[in-house]
Amino acid sequence: MLLLILTCLLICAALMALVWAWQRRRGTTPVLAQEKALYAGFVADLERRQARGDIDDAQAQEERAQAARALLKASETVASDAPVRPFYGYAALGVTAILSLAVYLTVGHPDQPDQPYKQRLQTWTRLAQTNPDVLPPQAMAAVLRQGQAGHANDVTYWLFLGRIDMLAGNNYAGAQDYEKARALSPGTFVAWSELGEALTFVGGGTSGPEAVQAFEKALQRDPNDARAHYYLGQQALAEGRYEAARGHYEAALKTMAPDDVSRPQVLEALNSIGQAEAAAKAMNARISGMVSGLEAQLKADPENADGWARLLRSYDVLGDTAAHDRARAAMQAHYANRPEVIADILTKAQTRVGSEGEAK
Repeated sequence: MLLLILTCLLICAALMALVWAWQRRRGTTPVLAQEKALYAGFVADLERRQARGDIDDAQAQEERAQAARALLKASETVASDAPVRPFYGYAALGVTAILSLAVYLTVGHPDQPDQPYKQRLQTWTRLAQTNPDVLPPQAMAAVLRQGQAGHANDVTYWLFLGRIDMLAGNNYAGAQDYEKARALSPGTFVAWSELGEALTFVGGGTSGPEAVQAFEKALQRDPNDARAHYYLGQQALAEGRYEAARGHYEAALKTMAPDDVSRPQVLEALNSIGQAEAAAKAMNARISGMVSGLEAQLKADPENADGWARLLRSYDVLGDTAAHDRARAAMQAHYANRPEVIADILTKAQTRVGSEGEAK
């Protein structure tokens, strides 16, 4: 209520300031004074032209009469369009503010608290029983949670609640619901891909080991589980296993209906593999070129400890285990009498710098 009153006062103050500025601006430039100044200038010019002989007396008299009629007409217009006095503007604003406040006090129900949660929950429960389609997922989840005690051992209840929680964006709660259903009936649990999806959402979009395991179990149960194929494809793409990602996406598309709303998302992921693969190949090519130059430098100067660390790290990035082992053996042979240098090089080699230009 206090906030409403302060807001009304601020609005009124702003309007009064605008009215004051407008009235002040109008008062500084009276229209009639401008018309009189124009008339005086015109008459003076008329007299100069008459004195020079540009016009005769009759013509001068006619123009002077027309100018006088124009001035008289302007004065009548200004008189009929006189500005309102500021007092009336301020009074109108005050009356408007008072009437608005009175209307709000009558029909606005000020100081009335929000509807209690318990009362809203009762309303949602009635709607769930009569017309559940109108309830948003958040409200439906709240209604269903009232039955936790009575359905503590009901697998179907927890599965349904898990789906509603996921629709409501309650990812963590949804994952817990699926876990409870699995714990109640581990031998008959079938919602593995749904559990994996919930765990992936909880992980911020990344499928951790538990989620991957859930998707794999889903495929063991149903090789055509499109959801499991999609998320395993996402994980494979993130790890740079492009052929595996392509296989999962294609398998998902084969099992999806042409009008499936998720189909465009899977198609987009499948089409992105080529671009990601090309970028990875270009990156590896640049790293390979830098590695070749680094190898030549180390042959000429094997005392470059940082160079050995960069070389080993580069082989890790390329995934060339054999070349990594050869380089490590050569480094250890060179520093055979200095084990502390070997340890320092191996430590630096395990540190990801994230810059492809480090291998020089």
